[in-house]
Amino acid sequence: MLKKPLFKLCVSIFGLICHSNLFAEEPYGLCKDAPITQAEQQPTVIDPNTPAEFTADRASRDESGISILEGSVHMIRGTQSVDSEMLTYDENSKKVHASGNVRAEDTQIVIESQEAELHLDSDYAKTKDATFKYKPLHARGSADSIVRESENFMRFENSTYTTCEEDDRSWIMSADEIELDKTEGQGVGRNVVVKFKDVPIFYTPWIRFPIDDRRKTGFLTPTIGNNKDSGFELETPFYWNIAPNRDAILSPRLLTDRGVQLQSNFRYLNKKDFGQLDLEYLDDSEFDDDRYLTSFQHTGYYIPKLELDLLYNKVSDDNYFEDLGNDLGLTSTVFLERRGDLSYYTEHWNFLSRAQQFETVDETIARDDEPYKRLPQILVTGNYFNLPGGFNLESTNEWTSFDHDTKVDGDRLHIGLELERPFEDTGYFFRPGMRIRHTEYDLNRTDNLDDDPSTTVPSTFVDAGLIFERNMKRFSDIQTLEPRLYYLNTPFEDQDDIPIFDTEEFEFGFDQLFRNDRFSGRDREGDADQLSVALTSRVLDLEEGEEKFRASIGHIFYFRDRKVTLPDEPVEDEDTSEIAAELKIALSDRWEAYASTLYDPHDDHTERNSLRLQYQTENDFILNMSYRYRRRDIEPVDPLTNQRSNLEQSDISMVLPINKHWRAVGRWNYDIEESRELDVLAALEYDTCCWKFRIAGRRFNQNADEDYNNSIQVQLVLKGLGQVGSKLGDLLERGVRGFDDRDDKFF
Repeated sequence: MLKKPLFKLCVSIFGLICHSNLFAEEPYGLCKDAPITQAEQQPTVIDPNTPAEFTADRASRDESGISILEGSVHMIRGTQSVDSEMLTYDENSKKVHASGNVRAEDTQIVIESQEAELHLDSDYAKTKDATFKYKPLHARGSADSIVRESENFMRFENSTYTTCEEDDRSWIMSADEIELDKTEGQGVGRNVVVKFKDVPIFYTPWIRFPIDDRRKTGFLTPTIGNNKDSGFELETPFYWNIAPNRDAILSPRLLTDRGVQLQSNFRYLNKKDFGQLDLEYLDDSEFDDDRYLTSFQHTGYYIPKLELDLLYNKVSDDNYFEDLGNDLGLTSTVFLERRGDLSYYTEHWNFLSRAQQFETVDETIARDDEPYKRLPQILVTGNYFNLPGGFNLESTNEWTSFDHDTKVDGDRLHIGLELERPFEDTGYFFRPGMRIRHTEYDLNRTDNLDDDPSTTVPSTFVDAGLIFERNMKRFSDIQTLEPRLYYLNTPFEDQDDIPIFDTEEFEFGFDQLFRNDRFSGRDREGDADQLSVALTSRVLDLEEGEEKFRASIGHIFYFRDRKVTLPDEPVEDEDTSEIAAELKIALSDRWEAYASTLYDPHDDHTERNSLRLQYQTENDFILNMSYRYRRRDIEPVDPLTNQRSNLEQSDISMVLPINKHWRAVGRWNYDIEESRELDVLAALEYDTCCWKFRIAGRRFNQNADEDYNNSIQVQLVLKGLGQVGSKLGDLLERGVRGFDDRDDKFF
């Protein structure tokens, strides 16, 4: 809140003589004459050689070249104009002196004063007892004097600034003196005070601030909050502009129930690399121990086509995010990744060398369930399209050394080739192909099984479809009907003696109808003799290029049992798959809906349902409703109960305009199966022409033990100046789909 206020003030007062490229994106919807034109969004730049034209009721000129204009005096120079009761113009010195109800205006700003002096052949300008209106920021204010001494240096005294209407003093900022140096890209302010409802909320005797894109060292907006686990929170970030390509943010964070947490973020951007380092430290009185977090990211391009990526994360204890995180996504963090990648790209080939491991930060995860380390992984992929005869060739080659503390580990080599010949036109496609995959292992095992198992599995496939179109009643809309068939044949090969390093079975859905394997990873090659049948219909608006409606349904017919499974899973012997269906509707700007379902015809029950609906009106009423259901048969085993359980959750959020100024915002994320709330948020927002106030209460689930974090957050936004309090706008935007936090983004 120390940098932006004076920057806005300087832009506002000197908009006529200190051109700026800053403009608003209509954040002042409640102000009179708030919308601005495209011309007002752009700064006015006047060529020094542009001549000035004068008109007046009366005019005289003496022999020395001095002209005196009286009455309704009007001077125009390009897009700038000056009106006054009297004006003196010296042709020799190119000086203009205006007095009596002086009004200077261009496309962005209006300045009114009793006296002004301009030098048309230089950059000097001076005005006294001035008031101003700056249109792009809907700002106004005053100054005892404004002096532009040169093109790059200006000074003003006893100035005020606000974005409120003339009869509204809800907030106002004042400064005894401001100096602007465009050469250095900075300004200096003395005795700066911000008042809200006549109550001082900010003061500094001296401040240096940026007036262009060059960054300056200084304090940023503080964050204030409160939650059940940590008590009252106050975070005061300090921005350190170390060099043009390096900076840091140091953020002391007071937690009254825990102590002072020291947070830091260091960023660098060099010609060939960039990255950032995050460090957090807290001597936690509640936890009775030191707690810390380290996170490092780096990307480098040291020679052409060669890329280095590094990622390192570490926390002091398993409960760090649960205790000190402020978001449901953070509190549910299970693993932290550490990875180093070296990649090289050519026109047809990509090379990747990777070392990777994970830190487990969830105490409920057993050691056997922790992921393997890759030390290292070498991956080479290639593709050649439009080969002679119209063929496409893809190759995947990988060698990985897996390491684990408690399970079988070892090395794995995988080689895969895929050849496809597509035949396509506007109304059809036909893509036959074949592939072969070879995988072999060198294992460290003590279970008396083969240390060197291997598999070689060929496959053939055909993907074919038709596209029918018809014009609808509206000329710009067409409807399509798109039947599609996908046949896959992969012979069975026994793989039960091969351990599972990184392989899972894909979750079945509509997209799974057209995959060439049931498994991710390389440890299982699924056997198949199957035909997928699907039908999709779309409604397309050709004028807007939008998809207004899409409905899809599909099914797989199995011609033999699927014997390749993950350990302890039964052979799949059904002759058909579940029926997968999707529906998307977006018939207007007001509402859209998306639904998907997975129905098992063998047991006559639904495996999975999801529904998402959004409705939005012209007055910004928003209603979001979503529902998720997953049957226990396809859910993973709960590590706490060692049982499978259904997942059934609802999520409802809403933005409700109450009147011109008030609106309510709420979210209710509920676990129906466990009969518990996951995230509850209730907020009120009061919005005026020039300021906004938000208050919210939040309660969200931290862990499987149903521990909750309760917090109250407050935010005050002074439009055109800055904001004080918690980052409540960001929270509402993440939690409520469609919520627009444009004001906070701009300021």
